[in-house]
Amino acid sequence: MAIRQIKSGKAARPDSIPAEALKSDIEVTTNMLHLLFKTIWEEEQVPMDWNEGHLIKIPKKGDLSECEDYSGIKLLSIP
Repeated sequence: MAIRQIKSGKAARPDSIPAEALKSDIEVTTNMLHLLFKTIWEEEQVPMDWNEGHLIKIPKKGDLSECEDYSGIKLLSIP
């Protein structure tokens, strides 16, 4: 269900997998993801790439020329 809800026509995320590739054969995609998550569960280890992310600064109210008037959010590339 969630795979069908991914928006097509957008730029590929940091994992370089376009939405169209994931949606082209949902059964294959879900089987691959199931195997991946099963391996992660059994080995109790998350892939190193999943620890990397992009830090995005979001302005809060106040003087936007001050660093403390921004919040940070980390975008992770998780399949």
